[in-house]
Amino acid sequence: MYFLVLILCVVVINDASQYDPHLYPPTGPFFEGWYTRLTDTDNDRSFGVLFGRVLPRNSQSTSTSTSTWDSNPTTYISLVCSKGQGSPMVVVQAYPDEDDIEVTVRGGRPINKDPSLQAPSYFEYVVRPYGFYNVTPNSTVFSFTIDGVTFAGNFTRPLLWDSTGQGPEGWLTDLPMLPIHWFVYSLGTPGSYTWNQSGRVISGKAHAHQEKNWGQGFPAGWMWTQAYNRTANATFAGTFGVVSFNPVIRGPAHLFGYRNFARNLRLDFRPDNSFTTQDRRPCEGKATVNIYSLLHTVELTMSAPVETFQKCLRGPVESGFQYNLVETYVATIRVVIKKLGFRGFSVIEDQIFYGAAYEFGREYLCPQNPCTD
Repeated sequence: MYFLVLILCVVVINDASQYDPHLYPPTGPFFEGWYTRLTDTDNDRSFGVLFGRVLPRNSQSTSTSTSTWDSNPTTYISLVCSKGQGSPMVVVQAYPDEDDIEVTVRGGRPINKDPSLQAPSYFEYVVRPYGFYNVTPNSTVFSFTIDGVTFAGNFTRPLLWDSTGQGPEGWLTDLPMLPIHWFVYSLGTPGSYTWNQSGRVISGKAHAHQEKNWGQGFPAGWMWTQAYNRTANATFAGTFGVVSFNPVIRGPAHLFGYRNFARNLRLDFRPDNSFTTQDRRPCEGKATVNIYSLLHTVELTMSAPVETFQKCLRGPVESGFQYNLVETYVATIRVVIKKLGFRGFSVIEDQIFYGAAYEFGREYLCPQNPCTD
């Protein structure tokens, strides 16, 4: 899920995956969270697993309390299931004690430095008694049980965003003082899953979109979207919103990447190479985003039935995980890409993605939304 503006700095290239866990700073605010979305095209199903921890403002990293529980918990796990249009989204959540979370790297070693760019990801996030999320260079395996629901997956090698390890942010990922980072580890890892809800089991094959956020907290407002089209062998992920550097300085930001592997089409858009216009209509479940760069334009037309945004989920802020976003897994999104040629811009890609993920957060929420009920 997030955002960037251009600041001048020296870029430093290092040697590990940004999907790996970070070393928490001495004091907050700081958060780190992982999100995996599964798309089962054959059965019109989609699933999600989210987990992470917030170190609140003015708290020390040696503290193990969840003293902000009365307002916003500092730990979070969420399991999400969507069986397509006409079926309600199922969401189960847990707030583990920080003493019951163990995060290690490289086969059980403690975290002693921040991750960086090049080496394969290799870590494990264990949350007693709920389950675990294990990543090696060749696999992602997880299993969580919350309130009678067990969600497990076994996935193979990641389909990396790119070969640099920089992800959607590109070279901007090394800029200092950014309030939040968004890294996409895999655009579509193949594998299998099982969802067991009180003895009712569904299972199948799926592709996993895997990403991670870290920083001070989610932006003041945002849209996020992601989809995979197996028939076209195409996928995209993007986020559009506003970033606050302090109470006074804030501005628009965007990150968007599109891949059509069958046509060898790879495009990335960031604040340093493009700008956007947006028509957001969250109360109608609709939005249009136009991206403009020197050689390309992209138009995203997004829509989903308003009633599918019926579940409020938590996102990290400086005090903990707050109810502040709504999401659907049954959006329809059309992506039209044009390229500049001798005769002007012409269409080089026109794809429709069904069963897409689509999210509104904080200031971008409809005033009448489940988070304020």
